Amino acid sequence: MKTKFLNILLALLPLFSGKTLYAQEKTLTLAEALALAAKGNKELQIQTLEEIRYKEITRETQSRLLPNISANAVYSRYFDRQVIFLPGSFAGTDKPVQDVAVGGKNTFNSFFSLTQPLLMESARRQKQAAMINEKIQKEKTTDLQSQLAFQVSAGYFNLLLMSSQLRLQQQSLWRNTRALEDTKALFAQGRGLKVDTLRSYIAVENLKSSISYLRNNIEVNGIQLKKLIGLNEDVEIKPTDSLNIGSEQAEFHMLDHVLKTAELNRHDIRLQKLSVEQEQKQLSVNKSQRLPQVSIIGQYQLQAQADNLSLGNYAWPRTSFVGLQLTVPVFNGNRTNAQINQARIKVRQEKIRLDDLREEMNAELAAIISRWKEANAQVIVQKTTVEATELNYRMMNDRYKNGLSSRLELADAELSLTQSKINYLQSIYNLKVLHVQLQRSLGLLKL
Repeated sequence: MKTKFLNILLALLPLFSGKTLYAQEKTLTLAEALALAAKGNKELQIQTLEEIRYKEITRETQSRLLPNISANAVYSRYFDRQVIFLPGSFAGTDKPVQDVAVGGKNTFNSFFSLTQPLLMESARRQKQAAMINEKIQKEKTTDLQSQLAFQVSAGYFNLLLMSSQLRLQQQSLWRNTRALEDTKALFAQGRGLKVDTLRSYIAVENLKSSISYLRNNIEVNGIQLKKLIGLNEDVEIKPTDSLNIGSEQAEFHMLDHVLKTAELNRHDIRLQKLSVEQEQKQLSVNKSQRLPQVSIIGQYQLQAQADNLSLGNYAWPRTSFVGLQLTVPVFNGNRTNAQINQARIKVRQEKIRLDDLREEMNAELAAIISRWKEANAQVIVQKTTVEATELNYRMMNDRYKNGLSSRLELADAELSLTQSKINYLQSIYNLKVLHVQLQRSLGLLKL
C-alpha cells in the first residue's frame, strides 16, 4: 500500500512542478521592462538616496545663517573656596596683592545664549555652493536613468534577437532532420551516397550545438536583464515585442543639428557645466574668508552660591546682555591664499574637461550617425537577400521534388536561407541599438 501511494505521488510531482515553473514565467514588453527598471534598479535607488542626502547637506549649510540658541546649566562643588586676588589695601593688609577666598562651596549657573549672524558672506556662498551640488546630484540621477534606459533597451533587443535566431535555428533543425531521414532512406535503398548522409548528419549536429549555445546565451542575458530591472532570479523573462523595423529607419539626422540638440540636452555636458559653476562658487567661498563677520550675541544668566543645599533660601541674581560681535580676519599663515589658488586651478581643470567632453561628444555623434546610416543600408540589403534566398530555396525544392537537383543543392539553399534571415535580424538589431544609442547621446532617452 505504501509503495502504491509513493508511486502516485511521484506521478503527480511533474504536474505540480510544471505549474510552478509556468507561474514563474513573466511576459514583458520593452515599456514594461523600462518601468520596472525605474522602480527596481538598485543602483538607481542608491543614487536617489544620494540626491536626498545632498538636500539635507544644503539644509545643514543653510543653518549657519539661522539663529543659534542654546541652554546650559552647571553645578559645581568646591572643596576649597574659590580664590580671587585683590590689592592688599582693598583686603585690609600690607601686601601688594592679597588672595581672598570668596563664594560658596556649592555653585549653580544656568544661562541661555543667542547668536544670530548678520553679515557672514562665507556661509551665504557655501549655501549657494551646496545648492549647486544638489543640482549636480539631480543631474546624476537623470543621467543614470538615461544610461539605465539604454542598457535595458539594448539587453531587451539582444534577448529578442537571440529568441528569433533560436526559432530560425529550430526550423532549420526540423528541415535538416527530415533531410537526414531522407538521405538515410536513400542510402539504405542504394540510391544515395554515404557522403550525403554524413553531410546531413553533421549539419543536424551543428544545428543542435548552435541551439544549445543560443539557449545558454538567452539564459545568461536574461539573468543580466533581470538584475537591471530588479526582478527575482527565479522569474523567467519572455519578451513579447517583435524585432521589426519602426520609425528609426525613416529618421534622418544631420550632424550640425544633432550637435546643437546634444549641447542642450546631454546630461554629461550639463554635469560638467555644473562642475565648472561649483568650482567657481568654491573659489568665491574661499575669497569670502577674507571678509569680516558681524553677529548679534545675547545671554540671559541665573547663578547662585552657598555652602548648603537649601535651594529655597538661595538668592538668584540675574544677568543679561545683547551686543554686536565683529570678527575681522587678519592673518592665518597664508592658508586662505593657498586655498584660493587651489580653487583657481580646479576651475581651469573643469573648463578643460568641458572642452574635452564637447570634442568627445562631436566625435561620438559623428561615429554613431555614420554607423546608423550604414546599418540602415544593411537592413535594405539584407531584406533583398532574404527575398532572393527564399526564391532560391523554393526553386531548389521544386527541382529536388522533380529529380532535377540533388539533396546537397537543396541543403545549401536551406543553409543560405537560414543564414540570410539571421543576417537580416542582426541588421535590424544593430539599427535599433544604434537608434537607442543615438537618443542616449543626444540626451533624449529617458526611463
